[in-house]
Amino acid sequence: MLIDNESLYLYNITLKRPSYAISSVTGQFSGTKKVQEICIATSLTIELWRPNIDTGKLDKICVHNVFSVIQSLEKVRLTGSQKDYLVVTSDSGKLAILQYDTGRNRLVTVFQEPHSKTGFRRNTPGPYLLTDPQNRAILIGALERNKLIYKVHSDDKGGMQISSPLESQIRHTITLAMCALDTGYENPVFVAIEAEYGALDSKEYSIDSQAHQTLLFTSYELDQGLNHVVRRVVNNKLPISATHLIPLPSPVGGVLICCESYAIYERFDYKRLYLPFPIRQGTENTVIINHVFQKFKKSNYLILAQTQLGDCLKFSLHYNDEREQLDDITVSYFDTIPVSNSLNILRSGFLFANTAHGNKLFYQFEKLGEEDNDLTLRCSDHYEQMTTIDHSKREFKPKGLENLALVDVMDSLNPVTDATLLETRMSESPDPLINLVTLSSRFIKILTHGMPVNQLVTSPLPIHPSLIFTTKKFNESVNDDYLVISSELSSQTLVLSIGEVVEEVSDSEFVTNQPTIHVQQTGKSSIVQVFSNGIRSIRHIKNGDEEIKKTTDWYPPAGISVIKASGNNTQLIIGMSNREVCYFEIDSADDQLIEYQERLEVSGGSISSLAILSSKDPEKRSSHAIIGSSDETIQVVSLKRHNCLSIVALQALSSKSTSILMINHNDSVYVHIGMENGLYVRTMIDEVSGKLSDTRIKFLGSKSVRLSPIKVPGNSGEENGILALSSRPWYGYFAEGRFKLSPLINCSLTHGTSFYAEDISGEGIVGISESNLVILTIGSSDDDVSDDTKGSFKDDFTSREVKLRYLPKKMIIENNTEENNRSWIYVLESESGIRAPFIPTKLAEGEEIIDNTDDKAIDQDYYDVFGYEHKNGSWASCIQVFDYKLNKIVKTIEFSNDERILSSCEIKFNSSDSSSYLIVGTTRNSFDKNAKHYLYTFKVAGSRNSSHSQKGQKTLLFIHKTESEFAPLAMIEFNNRLLIGTKNLLRLYDIGHKQLLRKASSSIDYFENIIKLAYMGGNRIMAADASMSSTFVKYDQVENQFFPLADDVMKRKITSMCPLDYDTIVGGDKFGNVFVSRIPEFLSKQVDQDWGLIRHQDSYLNGAASRLKNLCEFYSGDIPTSFSKGSLILGSEESIFYTGLMGTVGALIPLVTKNEVQFFIELEAELRSYFDYNFDNFDEQKNGHNLLGKDHLKHRSYYNPVKNVIDGDLIERFSEVSYNNKIRIANKLDRTPKDIDKKISEIRNRSAF
Repeated sequence: MLIDNESLYLYNITLKRPSYAISSVTGQFSGTKKVQEICIATSLTIELWRPNIDTGKLDKICVHNVFSVIQSLEKVRLTGSQKDYLVVTSDSGKLAILQYDTGRNRLVTVFQEPHSKTGFRRNTPGPYLLTDPQNRAILIGALERNKLIYKVHSDDKGGMQISSPLESQIRHTITLAMCALDTGYENPVFVAIEAEYGALDSKEYSIDSQAHQTLLFTSYELDQGLNHVVRRVVNNKLPISATHLIPLPSPVGGVLICCESYAIYERFDYKRLYLPFPIRQGTENTVIINHVFQKFKKSNYLILAQTQLGDCLKFSLHYNDEREQLDDITVSYFDTIPVSNSLNILRSGFLFANTAHGNKLFYQFEKLGEEDNDLTLRCSDHYEQMTTIDHSKREFKPKGLENLALVDVMDSLNPVTDATLLETRMSESPDPLINLVTLSSRFIKILTHGMPVNQLVTSPLPIHPSLIFTTKKFNESVNDDYLVISSELSSQTLVLSIGEVVEEVSDSEFVTNQPTIHVQQTGKSSIVQVFSNGIRSIRHIKNGDEEIKKTTDWYPPAGISVIKASGNNTQLIIGMSNREVCYFEIDSADDQLIEYQERLEVSGGSISSLAILSSKDPEKRSSHAIIGSSDETIQVVSLKRHNCLSIVALQALSSKSTSILMINHNDSVYVHIGMENGLYVRTMIDEVSGKLSDTRIKFLGSKSVRLSPIKVPGNSGEENGILALSSRPWYGYFAEGRFKLSPLINCSLTHGTSFYAEDISGEGIVGISESNLVILTIGSSDDDVSDDTKGSFKDDFTSREVKLRYLPKKMIIENNTEENNRSWIYVLESESGIRAPFIPTKLAEGEEIIDNTDDKAIDQDYYDVFGYEHKNGSWASCIQVFDYKLNKIVKTIEFSNDERILSSCEIKFNSSDSSSYLIVGTTRNSFDKNAKHYLYTFKVAGSRNSSHSQKGQKTLLFIHKTESEFAPLAMIEFNNRLLIGTKNLLRLYDIGHKQLLRKASSSIDYFENIIKLAYMGGNRIMAADASMSSTFVKYDQVENQFFPLADDVMKRKITSMCPLDYDTIVGGDKFGNVFVSRIPEFLSKQVDQDWGLIRHQDSYLNGAASRLKNLCEFYSGDIPTSFSKGSLILGSEESIFYTGLMGTVGALIPLVTKNEVQFFIELEAELRSYFDYNFDNFDEQKNGHNLLGKDHLKHRSYYNPVKNVIDGDLIERFSEVSYNNKIRIANKLDRTPKDIDKKISEIRNRSAF
């Protein structure tokens, strides 16, 4: 492949998957009796979660990127089986049936039945996916015309089989809702709300306001005897407000048709019943948006339905078993939870709320609402009888949770409306911390790569500690018994017992008048203490209730001291000041140390570090030892009996090694090396030859790196990890097929080690922070309600959130050049359809903005739970100032009702002092033809209010308000002036005493609405239209006009963009495409050097005179809302980070060499072939599972062909490839599998993690 020198190649990786879930379903997917899982489908991923009944938390089982856009999700089960299968429809044009493979901990494909072309069309089946309650049939329906029904049955071997589809086609009919009825042993029946538009589509159609005010209620019956689908239309039509269907369980049967503020009970052989809904106080109607049904033992069941405001209603059926007749239906208010896309009830008594916005919630049922309700409504036979009920008798006031209790929160980022990279400094570390600040669903969420810690104990120590160790006395013990603290400064050792109370031990038999170098539990019941003048072995012998301690000492030659040591349960190795290494083994009979007669003298320098394999398994011996010396080398020494203490390998380093660990993972042994220059190295050692290979390097901080082994709690047993301490502590562990290093947030340690105690519910870390003893666990505390930092073990990001007043739209980072004075983020918030209870802020020219004292009397918690008062056509807006150093909102500017914030920027005007100004563009009565538009000017200054709690702090002064002719949709600072985009105009403003002064106005003829502006440098900007994509624009100072230079090669609906350099920009559109465009090099030079020659060029094809060069094109699957240049890791290379509306966080990493580009292009092609979309030719020995059967190339080329972007998400699936196929792929690339793994790891760690 020929690679152009001027081409830009990017490597896309997803750092945080989208969190907006379109559907969720519960089932026994693992096939384990009485164990249910929750399957959550986002647009691009399928996640499997399992509730932990003991803790009430949700544990993630597996996550799969399906490289397809998911439409619907359901479950199906074979008769007589206890395992559920997943049924998925997507844009692949195939019906996919998946099952969970417990052995491999992943989903695998069972069937892929093609039914239509790829992509979404209104007549493509998939939006509606239903399964018969008796698991006999699956229906997939389109929005219009087509419906397919598959019969489900088992084959001779008990496996699942599905028949060819039976089709039903009805032209000129739109399907609005569908559900499957519970018909018992009768034929499967599916019902739908449909609308006919044939008359509207015909030429003879005449407008009649009453002719099309009804909907059709239809049924689709699968006649199993004739193998045919029968469609029936019920004679009684439905009102136009019918939107939702709730099937009722057998033997009641039938369906509730939910309309506006009431429901119709429909059963084909039974008269209709009308059920009024309770209506929330202050609202006009109740609309049902989803429901959940759960059947319990002994014919008990629970039916909950959720309204558009989040209120849950409980339906009760009064069925007469003797007469086999439904006597009554009642509905009552149950509880209020956030509006959800789907609700799921588990048999263990939990409710999962798949919320439409923000975090997903997991509740436990406290009761079923069976007590007397203040408001219970009954059904009636006649519609007129229902409508005569007084509105006040149907009203209810929402209350706090009474029947449900919140037990877990699943952190979700959606919807992300804006984001930026922000560098901050923490007191715990001298190195800056890079955060991704996002606006998400009435919150500022600050994402930081790393894990939060929960600090349990902080206690001062009587000595100045340098090292800390934990150990147990007996090998079979679970908890650690001793905590050993060593001090080099005071040359002593402190031994503490671990129990309900941590206290000093006086009879431990440890040598306490010398600093301890190493502590190790050996044999069955011994502890080895290595100190500077020797070794002491303490054996613990149980004699009834009494415990006898026997000690054995070993001393080095006179004048020689021990400086380094390492050991495991059966081996011990020490390094001495004369550069000699002594090796010991533990006698399994009496736990005594047996010294190997020969010693190794290390050449090249003093011993700086030492390690053998860390293992508490007596059967696992270390075959080699690693010795680091001061001459910046490490030596691999054999510990095998035939060549013990022989040097088998030598490796040079870039700096002196300060700490070494050897840890095994699966069947491999890894050597972890911490160096003096802050670098961390991980390499693999061959247990036979001792050869080092597959080396990975990472910069951890400005201080030398010290390593400690850590036990990581895994899904099965325990995994080995590391604690790496530099200027910031890091936590290393294996997860998702690769080794991860994550910093610990809000934590400062100089030394630490693993710590196990039942009092802290398992594994923790005990460490030294300054002169204090610290005990902590990883993950945020569930009990600490005041702690806004959220995160759990093995999460890539820790989130810290601050509550906002309304939905945030955009944020402006303060651009103060003095770092100490830069701490503000201006958040623009606007929300439609609500009326706020807050009083607008008083704005007086030249006066300081003071927060309204009346706002404190407003119960904000009530509005957070139940929402604001709803009013159609109304807007509520405010600006809140967030101080990220104080982590709180410091100022709020509330605008009047019906005023909407459109844009804002911070600017320093040339014609004024050096002060910064905040300009805010608004529109009032935006739904009215007589809408007015304003530009508010605020000045950032020191507080002049004498009553201010901290006089002299920054504050905002209101300067003036300027009326604008059109809505100011975009604004930026341009050469110390204000540039505004409004309609197709670019207008330049300067500051004035009474208002902003317009200095220039230019129009771009082919634009309609300028919605984005970006400053490129010099006199050049980038302007983006709502539907005409982006254009490079130059400002001519002589003519005081803006002139378009070059526009995009295609029309795009731009959502976000960011300049990469003077000539290049990255952007995204509302269809999920990410693109990079560049102005041609010759044109860029002409514009700067020979502007007069091209100034008067004519426009071309309703656009600019020239076109931009399209460098990259990629379909991300989420609507891009922000782009930022930078890095998430200190010292790494600059890349492009983007966020998506549904919660995606991704990175576009530049590829720097042709060899690198060629390698990833070839690897991507091989993996596309391996994960082939054609399931008919699937061979598990040669192929991997493409779960939904979508061609990867088509997926990434959804709207435009993918260009110059490598899909890192597909590349990282190389870890899923079987070993034989890894070798086959590597041979084609002329590499080894380890080389490929290393290359994938390096490209990811280049700018991210």
